[in-house]
Amino acid sequence: MKSLRLFLAVGVSIMTMMAGSASAQQAACGTYAGVQCDGWFTDDANVTDDPAAIEARLDALVAEFGHEIAFVIVQDAPGDVADFAAELGNAWGVGSADDQDGVVVLVSLADRRTEVVTGPGIALNAERIAQAGNSGFGSGDFDQGASDIAAVLESQFRDIESGGSVPDVGTDGSSVPGNAMRYVLLAGLLGSGGLVFYRSRERRNDEIMAKRAELIDGVLAKLDPGGHELPRPEDFEVEPTSLLAAVAVATGEALGVLDQVAGGVAPSDVDALGALQRNGAIRFVDRTALLEANEIPLELRASQERPILEQAVQDAARDALGASVGDETDFKVRLDQVQSLVESLRPHRIAAERRRTAQSIDLRLTSTPLGHAILTERGERLLQARPALDSAQDVADSVADLEQSYVEASVKAERLESLYTKLPESATRPAVAAALADLGDDTDTSLELYEATRAQLEANGSALTGDGLDIPAIAALLVMNHDDADVAEFVEAYEKNRGRGFEPGDAVEYALAGLKDRREVDFIRRESTRLGLPIAITAALIKRRDDGPEVYEELSRELAAEGVTGDSRKTIAGLLAISLEPAQAVRRWLEARAALAALGLSGSYADVAAAFGASDPRGPRQFALAYAAQRQALAKSSIDDADRFAPELAHAGTRDRRDSWTGERIPRGLSTFDPYTLLFYHWVITRGHRGSYGWEPIYRDTSWAGDRSSWWGGGGGFGGGGSSSGGSTWGGGGFSGGGFGGFGGGGGFGGGGGGSGW
Repeated sequence: MKSLRLFLAVGVSIMTMMAGSASAQQAACGTYAGVQCDGWFTDDANVTDDPAAIEARLDALVAEFGHEIAFVIVQDAPGDVADFAAELGNAWGVGSADDQDGVVVLVSLADRRTEVVTGPGIALNAERIAQAGNSGFGSGDFDQGASDIAAVLESQFRDIESGGSVPDVGTDGSSVPGNAMRYVLLAGLLGSGGLVFYRSRERRNDEIMAKRAELIDGVLAKLDPGGHELPRPEDFEVEPTSLLAAVAVATGEALGVLDQVAGGVAPSDVDALGALQRNGAIRFVDRTALLEANEIPLELRASQERPILEQAVQDAARDALGASVGDETDFKVRLDQVQSLVESLRPHRIAAERRRTAQSIDLRLTSTPLGHAILTERGERLLQARPALDSAQDVADSVADLEQSYVEASVKAERLESLYTKLPESATRPAVAAALADLGDDTDTSLELYEATRAQLEANGSALTGDGLDIPAIAALLVMNHDDADVAEFVEAYEKNRGRGFEPGDAVEYALAGLKDRREVDFIRRESTRLGLPIAITAALIKRRDDGPEVYEELSRELAAEGVTGDSRKTIAGLLAISLEPAQAVRRWLEARAALAALGLSGSYADVAAAFGASDPRGPRQFALAYAAQRQALAKSSIDDADRFAPELAHAGTRDRRDSWTGERIPRGLSTFDPYTLLFYHWVITRGHRGSYGWEPIYRDTSWAGDRSSWWGGGGGFGGGGSSSGGSTWGGGGFSGGGFGGFGGGGGFGGGGGGSGW
């Protein structure tokens, strides 16, 4: 009788789950952040040839194993890819609300990254799943990449099932009691420590599979030719067919010829061609030698074995991944087979890629009176920077100016990357890295100063931590303004202002500006409210000059006459008032804005960048070149949105803890600071405290990155290694009839996951 009651209880539970799943089918997953759910598979970027086949494959997996999957391809995931994947899963609500066992696979084309996030009710090797698609995605075959990911999902689902997961309940009466007893046995195992054993074995199996996948990926990676194995234009460079005397050529004239070479039009100006070649903007290539040296060898063409080898390698790689977890010998045999096939296929791959690369170079060659010419990277940069160049200047001088800007920008970007990798994770880590990158050439010294300051704040600034402020951000700002020795005074000022009832964000601004006297604080506060400016900028206005507020108001009126409105006008007027004499401020700003607009950048972000350029000691044109170079260098960074820091890093007067107004080192003490760090500082502090980009509208504007393939967007940064990301609990599950019926609405992502760049 007891066993019958147990059987009935289990049966009722199972029927309840099935009923919940059936009702979940009716839910619609809807739209999130502009991405419309199309089913288990959503190709929002429209890059797959047969999305229906992928949908059917995923549908079969959901029907067999019961774990819901949202496989989504987007053109460009907003923000962090892993965070967006988790948010998408939560918004759509995918998986079983009871079991919390959903899986999101998100592919972001712009980031060249795949992220996999899972609910807490299922343990998968997310990084391995993400890596499975790298080969297909990297080669542009998105159907194959999706299929490979589905295969690894199936393998891991099957491992979970064979390792002790609860099987589906049968539909006939005879099968239910057996399944009910399995529930009983599983409950007993869990009660006696079986769950610990199960999870341990599952982790061990995942580790084995991850290691195997890594070995297979390593073998397959040998198919990719190394850069040294492919032809380059410089490998076939020759001197001009006629040696000409070096003559000065104007930049405008040289750019006209460079345009012709870039467009495949034969130019006739041999003097300009010679000048461009001498300055590294073009090179001449032996076209015949290039093509002949990169023909596919006759013996490879005659064998006709490449198609067979291509298929054999793919089949062998999948076969090796399918080896039993417990049979290492069998796996090694299969891996050796993959290795052997790869070695046979590699000569074919290299030969084909060499020919393709040579043909691609040939398409970029232009016939000229001096030989076949091709643009160099320097030549491409010269064309891109054309609006900021002086057309009457000797092209040799223009090239020198441009290259100097790129060298400096690249060095700063490299410093930022280096510092970023050494800093601990925090909400403001990119901003801190940018701040330290501008301190000087010696990044080790900058990092030591910062770490010492941060340690002091953490030891003595419990009030800051308790108020939710970002200690790393505050430490960076203290170091930037030569206040690393004044931590105790800063903490004292902060606590005093907090004791007066000021909010944390205001109190920390007062403290960083050295404001702790009640009368001084009240005066700055009144002026800040009257002017509609942040406390820090108001303090800088008043400390910089007695008539600071009046100068600001006059500049604000002048900017209004130029059509600048709203918060942008306040931002720009404040920056100009603390950095330039009033008589020249707006004129210099207009010149800087025109120089940036000529390069294709406009909008509120560009207008604020021009406020930096207006006071750059090199002048607006040189600032525009430096800014353009810095934007492009930072756009290639793997750090998200690193190119937002370009104004600060490009400005010649804000580095090495020097006052951008006087050019002198900032004196020690909280009351003295470089006002140009205040925009940066206010952004950083509000970023750490409120989780936003800070002082609007500067960083709300995204016109700076509207076209990621443009001069401004650069190449972008590809994703790095697998990083932890949020899990999710998607509702739904258990589709008895097959076919997508909508996710069930679980929610709760924020657990485990992983990703891979491709």
